[in-house]
Amino acid sequence: MRKEGRLSDKVTPRLWQAGLLALALSAGCGGSASRHDADLPKPGSTGGDAGDASSSAGANSSAGGTGALAGGNAAGATDGGSPDNFGGAPDAGAPPVLVLPSGCQPSSPMETDDLCSLRVDCDAAPSVRTYCHRLESGLWECQCANQDSIYRLENAAGLPACALAAQLCSDTQLEVGKETCEHTSESSDTTSCVTELACSSPIDLGATTEAQAWRMRFGGAHCQQFDPGTAFGCACQDQGSTTYSLVADSAELACGPLVDFCMTGAPPVFDGAETCVPSFHSLDSEGCYRGEGCGPHMRLTDEVSLVHAEQRYATCTPRSGGGSDCSCSNQDTAFLFQLSTPPDDASCEAAIPNCNPNAVIKTTGAAICTQVPDTSDGDTCQVVLNCTQAATIDGRSIVGLGSLAVACSRTANGMPWACSFASGPKTARLALGAANANASQACKQASTAFLQNPGLYLGPAGDLMTPPDPSP
Repeated sequence: MRKEGRLSDKVTPRLWQAGLLALALSAGCGGSASRHDADLPKPGSTGGDAGDASSSAGANSSAGGTGALAGGNAAGATDGGSPDNFGGAPDAGAPPVLVLPSGCQPSSPMETDDLCSLRVDCDAAPSVRTYCHRLESGLWECQCANQDSIYRLENAAGLPACALAAQLCSDTQLEVGKETCEHTSESSDTTSCVTELACSSPIDLGATTEAQAWRMRFGGAHCQQFDPGTAFGCACQDQGSTTYSLVADSAELACGPLVDFCMTGAPPVFDGAETCVPSFHSLDSEGCYRGEGCGPHMRLTDEVSLVHAEQRYATCTPRSGGGSDCSCSNQDTAFLFQLSTPPDDASCEAAIPNCNPNAVIKTTGAAICTQVPDTSDGDTCQVVLNCTQAATIDGRSIVGLGSLAVACSRTANGMPWACSFASGPKTARLALGAANANASQACKQASTAFLQNPGLYLGPAGDLMTPPDPSP
């Protein structure tokens, strides 16, 4: 049986139904049924002490049972036999009086001290099957088959609780008050945390009943940090299951703000500055290697933020003549560059931000290029240039590596050349003219022009693009 507020032990109506049958058989054979739910303060701020048996459900199977939503129809639950056949209700007299929606009749009632189920058949509405069980606090928790809503009831026990639940599930215009939430379970250690939460909204049942009802929602969050200094991997359980990367000063701080956010149902808005959290790093005689999860963050508290992270990697190896040959990359792109310092942990740490898509790259010198042997015939040519160019990235000095591809064509000998260019995401076309130039000369002239404008692309990029068709 589910403990109050515990998501991990939540019992489905199908399981409740099976439990009811087992308990009915046990009671019919002289057995008894008991539960050991953890005590949880009742929802809301009204209705007395949930731990006081005199004010809680279960003190009398008909106590508060006649109170329900206005407009109900009282009916004796006689279809299932005498109360003794319901599993031994405390009152051995008349069957409990059930208040049901107008035009509805009870069917297949079953009841024990701790459980009930009831089918309600109506003339002008679909049938409703309800299941309720008593919590340690004395409240009764109810759910209807094929519905998500969960209700907690006070001053309505056993079959009267199931009947009230049927009315709540059938009423599409419930007057529901402001929701309040509380953490029902919290635990943490140095690397993980679990928090569970229950939210309750009071329902106005009118002045003709002593019963009280709350509509319930439950949620939880679990976070795990696998290596010191790395982000927490977290999951929320509310209407479904959603995973997040989370940065927090400690596991103790992580789960509470996360479950509070998840229960709002709002989508995360990652509008904060980019945050990077290391996932691994190493250094040996061949160089340094580092991985980080990077992305914009959404602050939940001063100490806790969600991060929309992508994995980035950096590698630096010794370069002949001094300094480092480095790269940073993610799943789809890479950026090659040179640093003046030898490879160490600081080199790789400084290399990761160079793949930030929002980094500001400014060139500080002319591009120096080496041409790969071209392919050409009389009226076409293609050429690739591999280049280096001094630059700064957010003020950090580097020498960036980039490539450009150029293609030129003409319709016939003696006609003007048309050329195109690609470098990273940059593309352009150029009406070169130069009717007297041969194919190799045309590509060389076009390469010089394209390096001037729009210029070599430096930054994270995928494979070298093919230039567009040179023809206008």
